[in-house]
Amino acid sequence: MIEQMTVGELRALLDEKHEQFASWQVVDVREPWEVERASIKHKHLRHTHIPMATIPLRLQDLDKSKRILVMCRTGGRSMQVANFLSQSGFSNVYNLQGGITAWSREVDPSVPTY
Repeated sequence: MIEQMTVGELRALLDEKHEQFASWQVVDVREPWEVERASIKHKHLRHTHIPMATIPLRLQDLDKSKRILVMCRTGGRSMQVANFLSQSGFSNVYNLQGGITAWSREVDPSVPTY
């Protein structure tokens, strides 16, 4: 079963435990135009952009030894990718529940919902 992380939990990690969160790998699986349109802006958030369709071709870009947080617009695609990663041997995979839309609604309204 894939662990769910709320945007509130992500914000707390970024604000209060950013040294610990620095060891995570964050993967945004949205399309390039979506990333350009709306993204989480936080000084402690670094992410890798790998569109969902290319995940199987880019598994070598992901580190099985790290916790991986997968995010998308609303949490649906990221959940599919998280399940795929879990089936591919990744053991510490988390889905950002509600995605960028939840971040905009609950944490930072300056991030557009599209």
